[in-house]
Amino acid sequence: MNKLLFKFIVLSILGIFVDSCAPSQSVVATAALPTRTASPTMTLYQTTTPTKTPQPTQTATITPLPPGTIRVPEDRPTIQAAIDAAPDHGLVLVAPGLYTEQVIIAGKTITLASYFYNTSDEQFINNTVIDGSGGPVIMVDKTAGPETKIIGFTIQNGDDGIRARAIVQILNNRFLKNKDGVDYQDDGGLNSGNLYEDNTDDGIDLDGATEATIENNIIRNNKDEGIEIRLHPYSGPTLNIIIRDNTISGNAEDGIELIDYPDVSDRVFTIEHNVFQANKIAGLGLMDNGATHEDLRAASIPERIYLINNTFAGNPYSVSGGDNLIALNNIFFNSNMLALKKVDGNSIAAYNLFWNNTTDNQGSNIDDSTSLFADPLLDAKYQLQSGSPAIDSGITHFEWKGEVVLNLPSSAYLGASSDVGASESGE
Repeated sequence: MNKLLFKFIVLSILGIFVDSCAPSQSVVATAALPTRTASPTMTLYQTTTPTKTPQPTQTATITPLPPGTIRVPEDRPTIQAAIDAAPDHGLVLVAPGLYTEQVIIAGKTITLASYFYNTSDEQFINNTVIDGSGGPVIMVDKTAGPETKIIGFTIQNGDDGIRARAIVQILNNRFLKNKDGVDYQDDGGLNSGNLYEDNTDDGIDLDGATEATIENNIIRNNKDEGIEIRLHPYSGPTLNIIIRDNTISGNAEDGIELIDYPDVSDRVFTIEHNVFQANKIAGLGLMDNGATHEDLRAASIPERIYLINNTFAGNPYSVSGGDNLIALNNIFFNSNMLALKKVDGNSIAAYNLFWNNTTDNQGSNIDDSTSLFADPLLDAKYQLQSGSPAIDSGITHFEWKGEVVLNLPSSAYLGASSDVGASESGE
């Protein structure tokens, strides 16, 4: 056979194979979107030790691309052109490169993804960059479909990295040097496996009637809050804001800041299995009257806050404020000012461990009889070492003022009882 013809046939076969490469749904976070319910039940279900990593375990699965896939730049030269051309529920798959664009998703449900989507290779997160040059990098319009997903990009230099005005799944991205990494307004969805770093305001900002699950992210070194949530006036089906399995560290004010407004809103917060480390003011800070600059007033926020199985390490203040805060199974360690400030009113702090804080408590409702005051024996990753007094020392069922506020199934812990702190030791 002619050598030239032979090479042409081989290259053609390879081209067909590459075009058939495909996203594997197994490589992205698959937790269900939060649902709005009128009377949420507080049943935690953590079954494995949190990984504290912004990407899932790599696999090598490659499957055929679904019908309707639009590739950038092979099929369309820009991301926006590909979004415009994509059918409803289509996939826009973006090759590595630097894209200086401000894109809008509107009027349809799409999945916008880098090659991380179909390879699990983290290099595609780092090497597929959308740069907003000062504007919102990705705008998810209120007309976007609720199953819209954004997966596997570096999103940088935007007024907002993602400006979400509809429900959207934000998975396995890096948000760098934006104003807010993600800015939610009256929307929400699943926010999982992302890195938020060096954004000039907040890593994640929630406003209006937003309900979100924020899990398994690294949120560090942002110039204001790691997560800022404004409790704007709202009444209706309960908004469940779930923040779990994150590492929140080095942010210039609070790890999480809740900002209250005069009316009591229909919101419930579940903050569980997070590590709050070396934030500059408070791990969890509560403000009121719409004030955002943390002054440690320890606001008496009346909305229910479940603070369960977290580790606070090296924050000047661990928790400041709360009139309806249930703090169970937490570690408060190395607070160089104060661990708990005015966690009072209808609040309770029980089965927590305090160690090496300048002051453990000021004006808080602490159950001393169930509290531990001992070195938790944390390793460099703030996990429990063998022999830690926090192992099996937590509570699995707890009632407060006639209400069951914690009811952990046996699948949620690995030993005889729950450990105290963010992660289970396995002993």
